[in-house]
Amino acid sequence: MQDFLLNAHSGWQYVTLVAVIVAIFVATRSGEHWERSSPAYSIAAVAVDIQVTLGIILWIVDSGWSESFLQAWVHPVAGLAALAVVHIYLGRARRAGDETSHGTVRTGLLIALALVIVAVALGELA
Repeated sequence: MQDFLLNAHSGWQYVTLVAVIVAIFVATRSGEHWERSSPAYSIAAVAVDIQVTLGIILWIVDSGWSESFLQAWVHPVAGLAALAVVHIYLGRARRAGDETSHGTVRTGLLIALALVIVAVALGELA
């Protein structure tokens, strides 16, 4: 079970990176008018949700807190922060629904991308 979770978590990180990068590209290319949220935004949010959920389950099942400080604490905190940033900025953009909304999403996704990269890099140290 632990091997499956580890492989799923390790493999899904690339799906998450691609989904966030595609959503950033969509946010950059979107016009000024906000009619509705792009499906790319929701897909990126769900990809981050799945990645963090797999990580939490793996952390609990595999006694992740017993690893090194960076692996056990900074890696999961960076992932949780990315999750929070994606949902906060996407929520703000949806509520505003104006010409600044795509820019708001883009900003949130860029911050989340940086956090995901930090989390992936720290995860690879193990």
